[in-house]
Amino acid sequence: MPHRGHKLVVSSYRPSDRQREIGLWLLLVILAFSLGGYLGLKFFDQAMVEKRQQAEALGVLEEQFADLKQQLANAEMATSIDQVALEQVRQLVTSLQSELAVNEEELSLYRNLLEGGGTESGLLIGELMLKHSIDQQGVTYRLVVQQKERKLKRISVSIKVDILGVQDGKDVAVGLESLDAELDQSPIRTKFKYFHVVEGVLNLTPEFQPQALVVSVWKDGVRSSRVERRFDWQVDEI
Repeated sequence: MPHRGHKLVVSSYRPSDRQREIGLWLLLVILAFSLGGYLGLKFFDQAMVEKRQQAEALGVLEEQFADLKQQLANAEMATSIDQVALEQVRQLVTSLQSELAVNEEELSLYRNLLEGGGTESGLLIGELMLKHSIDQQGVTYRLVVQQKERKLKRISVSIKVDILGVQDGKDVAVGLESLDAELDQSPIRTKFKYFHVVEGVLNLTPEFQPQALVVSVWKDGVRSSRVERRFDWQVDEI
């Protein structure tokens, strides 16, 4: 006897519906794959475009950097050349100034030779020149001793130079030979007919403060021929 609470429903099987469902799923999968590929290609193309843009920008920056680097090198080279040229000009000016000073000294010397006057013994002590040396390590000096006679002859002369100053709070007199390493005797003995030039470099110590310079000249064997001249210590710039 059948149960009254349930109703039995019978449906017919249709293969076309199952195929339609499978086809629909396949279509969805294909569409999803296609869409993903499309989007992937689109993103890839965009990434490649950005990559090319970045590469181009990097190339521009590298060119700018290379240009700036070259400009810097050119500027450094120009500065170096300017410094060399400036130093050459400075050396040339210094050389010309030295030559001019020597010419002026020689002109003064010859002028004195042509002028009259002098001592009874015929000896004359010219002007003293003191200048800082080029390296600023010493003081150059130049002094001319000459004779003036109507009939000039070769004579033997002694020249003594003392530098007066203060050292350790005391007045001292230092011989020229103690300050000029090129001198090996004092007084200086020489022979001349017209004039003699005494010159060299004084190497002063910081403890010694020079104030004056005294020059004594005499003919050898003639005491009465001695003449002396005092100069204040005044050093001119180069």
